[in-house]
Amino acid sequence: MIARPQLHARRDAGCAIGVELFNVGLGVAAPVLLKLAVDGLADGSAPLSRVTLLICGFVMAATGANAAAALKSIFTMRIIDKLARHIVLDGARAQLPALARRREGDSAHLQGIMERLNFSLQIVIDGLLWRAAPLAAQTLVSLAVVAALVPPRYVGIMTIVLCAYLLTARQGAAQFQEAATNANAAAAAQSQTVGDILRNARRVVFNGNLAAELDLIGEEIAARRSANERVSRLIAGTAALQSAVLAAGLSILLVLGASDVSAGRLTLGDFVLLQTYAFRLAAPLGSFAYIIRQAGVSLANIGEALNLGGDSEREHAPFPPSPASPDGPAGIELESVGFRYGDEWVLRGASARIPPGAFVVLVGPNGSGKSTLAQIMAGFIEPEEGAVFINGQPLHEIGPDAHCRLVLYTPQTIGLFNRTIRENALYPPTLTSEADLARLLAEWRFYESGRPIDLDLPIGEHGARLSGGQMQKLELARLAGVAAPIVILDETTSALDQASEERAVRALRREFRGRTTLILITHHIATAREADLVLFLGNGRLEAGRHDELTLKSSGYKGFIVQDE
Repeated sequence: MIARPQLHARRDAGCAIGVELFNVGLGVAAPVLLKLAVDGLADGSAPLSRVTLLICGFVMAATGANAAAALKSIFTMRIIDKLARHIVLDGARAQLPALARRREGDSAHLQGIMERLNFSLQIVIDGLLWRAAPLAAQTLVSLAVVAALVPPRYVGIMTIVLCAYLLTARQGAAQFQEAATNANAAAAAQSQTVGDILRNARRVVFNGNLAAELDLIGEEIAARRSANERVSRLIAGTAALQSAVLAAGLSILLVLGASDVSAGRLTLGDFVLLQTYAFRLAAPLGSFAYIIRQAGVSLANIGEALNLGGDSEREHAPFPPSPASPDGPAGIELESVGFRYGDEWVLRGASARIPPGAFVVLVGPNGSGKSTLAQIMAGFIEPEEGAVFINGQPLHEIGPDAHCRLVLYTPQTIGLFNRTIRENALYPPTLTSEADLARLLAEWRFYESGRPIDLDLPIGEHGARLSGGQMQKLELARLAGVAAPIVILDETTSALDQASEERAVRALRREFRGRTTLILITHHIATAREADLVLFLGNGRLEAGRHDELTLKSSGYKGFIVQDE
C-alpha cells in the first residue's frame, strides 16, 4: 500500500498565528496611542517627552504591520507549499490507477486542477483565512476599546455599518459562486484543449489543420473571457454597493463625532480615535470583500483537487490481504468469461487453462476483443460474466497493489517518458543491467547501421525521436529483466518485422524460462506456431489449443491463418 503524504505544517501554522496576533495587537494599540498624544497636546497636560514617546509608539505600531506581514508570509508560503504537496500527492495516488484503467481518462483536466492549486490555496489561506480571523479579532477588540472610551452610540453605528456591509456581501454570494464555478470550468476546458493540441502537434501540422486548431483555441479563450467578465461584473457591482454602504456609514459617524467635539461631548483625541479605527477597519474590508469574491473560483478548484483523493477510495471496496506473489510462473484459468460494451457482447463463455510457465499466443481478427481479454486477465477490467483465477485464486479478490507484482501488462500504445533511453529502459520493476540492455538492443539491431547506442539520449515526448520499432525494442529489453509471474504483451511487437519479432520472442522466452508465464498478442502466425498454447478469439468465442490442433479442429482459426498469410 502506498503511504499517504504527511503535512507536517503545525509549527509553521503556530508561528504564523503568533505573528498575526502580534499584528492585531499593533493594529488595536496604534489609534489609542494617537488619541493619548492628541489629548495631551490639546489640553497641554502632557510633557513633550511623553507626547514624543506616544507619537513614536503610534508610528512604530502603524508601520510595524508591514514587517509582521512580511514575516508571516514566510510561514504562510511554507504552509501553502506543504498543503499543495499533500493534496497533489494524495490526488495522484488515487487517480493514477484510475487513469491507467479507464479508457476515457482525462489527464489534461486533472493536470489543470493541480496546476491551479497553489494559486487557489494562496487566495484562500493568505488572502481569506489570514485576513478573516485577524480582521474579526481586530474588529471586536476595536469595538470594545471604542465602547470603553466614547459614548455607546458610536459602537452601535459602527456595528450597523459592518452588518450592512456583510449583508451586501451575502446577497451576491450565491450568484458569484455560480459564476465562479462556470469560470473554473471554462479555465479547465481551455487547459484541456490547449494541452491536447500541443501533445498532438505533429498530427495537427502534418494534416494541415493548424488554422482550425488555432480557431478552436481562440474559441476556448473567448469562452473563458466571457465567464471571467461575468465574474468581474458581479465583483464590480457588489463592490460599488459595499463602497456606498461604507461611505454612508463613515460619513454619519464622523459628522456626528465632529458635532460632539464642537459641543464638548468628545475630546479631539476621541474624534481622532474614531476616525483612525473607522478607516483602519474600512480599508481592509474593501480589499477583503474583493478577496472573498475571488475566493469563489479558488474554493471550487480546491474542492475539485480534494475530491481527486477521494474518488479512488469510493470506487474500490476493501480487498482481503493478498497472498505473497509466487516465486515462479503462475497459471491462469478463464471460467465462462463474458464482457460487453453497451449491448454488444465482445466475449462470451470464454474458458481456457494456461499452465504456469507456458508461452501463449493470443490471435484473432482486428476488433475481435483480444485487448479486452488481455486486460481482463490482467485485472484491469472486471468481466460481466464468469471469473479469472490466478493459481486458483479469484483475480477480483487480489488487491490492486498486488496486481503489478503478479501480472505485468503492457498495452498496445507504449507510454514512454520524456527522459533518456537509459531511464526508460531501466524503469522499475526491471532488473535489467546496462550491460544486458546494450547487449539486447544490439542483438535486435536497435539501429539498422549497428552504430553505438547513446543511453543518455533524451527521446522526447511520447518517444518522438524514436521509430515505432525502436520504442518497442526498448520496452521489450526492459521487460526481459522483469521478474513477474505473468507478463502480458498486447501487440508490443506490432511495429517489428517478422524476423525482429522472432529474435525478440526467443530472447524473452530465454530470459523468462522457469519464472514467467508469457502471453503475447500478435498477428504473425509464425510466432503462433512456436507457442505452447494458442488462444484464438473470433466472433466473441475463445478456442484454445496448440497451433496444429486448432488448424485441424477450428474452421475459424484455419480461415484466419489463410487470410493472414
